[in-house]
Amino acid sequence: MNWYLMIKFLHIIAVIMAIGGVIARQLIRQQAKKTNDIQLFATFSQAAGKIESVMVIPGMNAVMVLGVILALISHSPIFGFLQGASQNWLLVSNILLLGGLITIPTVFIPRGKKFEPLLQAALAKGEITSELRAAMNDNTVKIAHLYEEVSFIAIAALMVLKPF
Repeated sequence: MNWYLMIKFLHIIAVIMAIGGVIARQLIRQQAKKTNDIQLFATFSQAAGKIESVMVIPGMNAVMVLGVILALISHSPIFGFLQGASQNWLLVSNILLLGGLITIPTVFIPRGKKFEPLLQAALAKGEITSELRAAMNDNTVKIAHLYEEVSFIAIAALMVLKPF
């Protein structure tokens, strides 16, 4: 059995799972924003959270672990020019990935902790409140999600094209 090909296959499956989860989660979040029914909104929010916990988080963890293993097996220069290599696409990919990871403790977790009580208060009131609507339209969260989506596309392009 060729371990390199097996790890590469699993890495690609993990990428598909993570990116598919991000796309599905964002589509559900868009639908949630369109509704004025708090129960439907809560259902959409729960579905988006489930996709996050079942696809995005495990997929991203697997991408990172398998990516490091794959780089070590293939002797790819993880740190590019910092380790004296001429290829830097993997270094740029890692920087983009780290940028996305930074948004987890700085944006997603703190905003998520504020969002949940707002959702519960809106459910108790039986309507989407102005505070919940404002949280749904938080520009910082929008920018963090946009970064996540664009960086995934850029990383995928770097992995396939290896331009530098």
